[in-house]
Amino acid sequence: MLKRSISGLWVSTLLTLVLIGVAVPGAGAAEFGLVPGRFTADTLQADGITAETQAGAHPYQATTTFEVRADDGPDPAVSGYVRDLDVTLPPGFIGNPEATARCSREQFGNLVGERGTCPPDSQVGVASIDYAADRVVFRDIFAPVFNVVPKEGDTADFAMPVQGVPVHVIAGVNTSGDYGLRVKIDRLSQGVPLLRTRFTLWGVPADPSHDAQRTCGGNIVPFFPPCTANVDRRPFLTNPTECNGPSTATIAVDSWEQPGVWKRDSYTPAARIEGCDRLRFEPRITVRSDSRRASVPAGYAVDIDIPYNDDPDGLAVPPLKDASVTMPRETWISPSSADGLKSCTDAEIAIGTDNEPTCPEASKIATVTVRTPLLAEPMEGEVFLGAQLPQETFRLFMVLRGPGLLIKLPGVVRPDKTELPSSQGGTVTTTFLRNPPIPFTNLHFQFKGGPRAPLSNPSICGVTRATASMTAWGVDTPVNVSSEFVIDQNPDGSPCRAKGFAPSLRAGLLNPVAGTAGTFSLTVARGDTDQFFRDVSVDLPAGLTGVLASVTPCDDARASAGGCGEESRIGSAINSAGPGSNPFYLPGRVYLTGPYKGAPLGLSIVVPAVAGPFNLGTVVVRTAVFVDRNSSALRVVSDRIPSILEGVPLQIRSINVKVDKQGFMLSPTNCSEKSIRAQIASLEGAVANTATRFQVGNCAALDFRPKMAIKVGARGKLTRGKRTPLDVTLTMPRGNANNRAVDVTLPKTLNARLDVVNRRVACSIEQFRADRCPMVIGTGTAVTPLLRDPLRGPAYFVYNPARRLPDLVVRLKGQINIDLVGKVSITRDLKLRTTFDAIPDQPISKFRLQLNSGPRDGAIGTTRNLCLAATRRGLTAALSFTAQNNERITQSPKISVAGCGRASTRATRRTGRARRARGRRSSSSKR
Repeated sequence: MLKRSISGLWVSTLLTLVLIGVAVPGAGAAEFGLVPGRFTADTLQADGITAETQAGAHPYQATTTFEVRADDGPDPAVSGYVRDLDVTLPPGFIGNPEATARCSREQFGNLVGERGTCPPDSQVGVASIDYAADRVVFRDIFAPVFNVVPKEGDTADFAMPVQGVPVHVIAGVNTSGDYGLRVKIDRLSQGVPLLRTRFTLWGVPADPSHDAQRTCGGNIVPFFPPCTANVDRRPFLTNPTECNGPSTATIAVDSWEQPGVWKRDSYTPAARIEGCDRLRFEPRITVRSDSRRASVPAGYAVDIDIPYNDDPDGLAVPPLKDASVTMPRETWISPSSADGLKSCTDAEIAIGTDNEPTCPEASKIATVTVRTPLLAEPMEGEVFLGAQLPQETFRLFMVLRGPGLLIKLPGVVRPDKTELPSSQGGTVTTTFLRNPPIPFTNLHFQFKGGPRAPLSNPSICGVTRATASMTAWGVDTPVNVSSEFVIDQNPDGSPCRAKGFAPSLRAGLLNPVAGTAGTFSLTVARGDTDQFFRDVSVDLPAGLTGVLASVTPCDDARASAGGCGEESRIGSAINSAGPGSNPFYLPGRVYLTGPYKGAPLGLSIVVPAVAGPFNLGTVVVRTAVFVDRNSSALRVVSDRIPSILEGVPLQIRSINVKVDKQGFMLSPTNCSEKSIRAQIASLEGAVANTATRFQVGNCAALDFRPKMAIKVGARGKLTRGKRTPLDVTLTMPRGNANNRAVDVTLPKTLNARLDVVNRRVACSIEQFRADRCPMVIGTGTAVTPLLRDPLRGPAYFVYNPARRLPDLVVRLKGQINIDLVGKVSITRDLKLRTTFDAIPDQPISKFRLQLNSGPRDGAIGTTRNLCLAATRRGLTAALSFTAQNNERITQSPKISVAGCGRASTRATRRTGRARRARGRRSSSSKR
């Protein structure tokens, strides 16, 4: 049984179609179209019968037949005159116009004029044509086929003279489909009404076996004796290399009578391509960086080389099908490239069409050059960054241009998403699948360099390796190859050394004036030679605080999701990311949150990761804000800082946080020199402790006008030996310097009850820290403009081993917790003294301390009747106030007595009169 090849002859088919385009006036009555089943396209062995089915073989010839409908009868007439032809062939069938010499267009014009001058080594086949003219059938008309120099913009031109009419078959690539060969003939001349064509192209045109059909010496018919090509044998035709692949050829024609009404047919040969196991595919890859410096943006060159077998008796090397190239470990997508970068949309690239791409220039990230044996000059083009899709973040579009060719291919970039540091991660893999089955010898990518390069060099010094996995059309087993290059310099060009970690800290108020509201800014930064950030802890100086009453804290769920509202915002953030001298800056916002990880407050730093055309989501960094219970100084502790997002290592260079909400951040009223300290940790475990000077000015301009009211007594607790309540209220005008120390000395009339003060009864430090003190001796309340609600809490005597008497400690609780410590002592003149010498530098508008008077918890006792006028006259406290700005004020306020009542007052008056009378009698007796 006769075997027929899968591929069909693309040029032969085209030429056959060309021939049918010659028509004569007076077409027949039959409907214009193709005779069903008469369109064939076969690759054959030398016997002209047996199909050549070996994958990658160079068939002896490719023969195409084609027939146009004609009316019935002994004197047939064609049904119409062919106007346009369009033939597509199975992908992978190759005709190489560079395999033979070319006939110039001038030479071919002379040949049509029957002065033929096309050289014999430019002939690639022959055609045999039947046509009907004036109802006379002319059979087996001979026409040589030449490889002619194409017009500008055409890939290849295979032309033949038919009865003095030049017919040009233009060959190209089906860019709107599978990149198989496509041949077109436009606007055929009406000259010969074609009936049937048998078109044959030679697999190896210079083979001597074709000499008998070769035209030489200006003739359009073969010489006899045979004419030789006198050139080396080179393969012109090549079978597809994919076994069991698509094998159907199609044809479409329209007529002069009905232009645009296409008649179609197709042909699938019975024999299929086989023998793919005999093919050899041995690609090579070379990857180079334009810099030997670690961790810097760099331009990369990637070359894929595939050997080309030009042996006409051998098998072709199969073309590249799929390629995945994995860059060396820690060769990353550089965030620095995002500034000014744009992307190309699917509509702009228009893959699947012959339309020229309209991608923005700013989306071009590489140039590409392809050298193929099918073209004299290399194809050139660009690689554009594709627009982000929900399922694919990083896409590429490769565009190649050649004579009459426009190839557009999609690719995808998949970075490794392993969290850093990782000994296995940190790679970027680029994949192009189902590349056109067109052979090439070199594919060269040149990615942009400079500070905005899309890739950055590895941070690892030494020999680094890129790998690739490639398959070919017909060879599905992947071939793994690799390429090495050396990184041996630091980012600054010095010899390589291990990365250190010496980050910097800059922090302070933009307007460092004591007691005023302003913007606080903090920046930590690292260089290219430093390890990456992991987390940051910052200790702020005492007195630097925020007005929490002006903000509604964000709840935990929204804070973690980055969804806090404007009512919680207190500031802004800006991070720089990427290596080199031009990192990319990402703005964000800072929100105040409620309790977080054991701290009373927190921050949610939200940075949308929108870099150029990419939206990588939102980076949320939570921090805990601890408040020192004694000094109220703030300690901010961040969670782990993200190191990678959607596979892109952030390579954060600097983190800047500004607390810039108007009226939120308050400066201290103490102008002594302080410091802001930070502990910064790296991903590799290094820890850097750094500090920066902090100081405010203009403290002397602050007023300081404290006022204290003291009240004692209650009904039934006024006589000698009683335990009496004590009520102390301190008020401070707004805008004053804050208190640093308050010293209160009570008169001798009021003393300490030793059974309560006794260290055996007092709370231990351990009990106090565990909030398990057995005896409450009073309560405290603090009102501050910083908080919406007052702080309230119990007062205890807490034993301090460093002192003889226990301390009076007020545990104030609320949105934050503060422990106010007073040192209790007995003066030389036996007065009870309490000194609060470590008051936080915070604005307190009112503080009230109420001590109990119960039989077990009353700490203050009376030595005389408090309702007596003489006693009252001596109830004066000695007060000393020291401000944070070192201003000192002393006062001696009267202590008011409560609970005496009218009866007590009359009794006090009578007692006073009696004492005065006794005094007068005593004076008289002395006289």
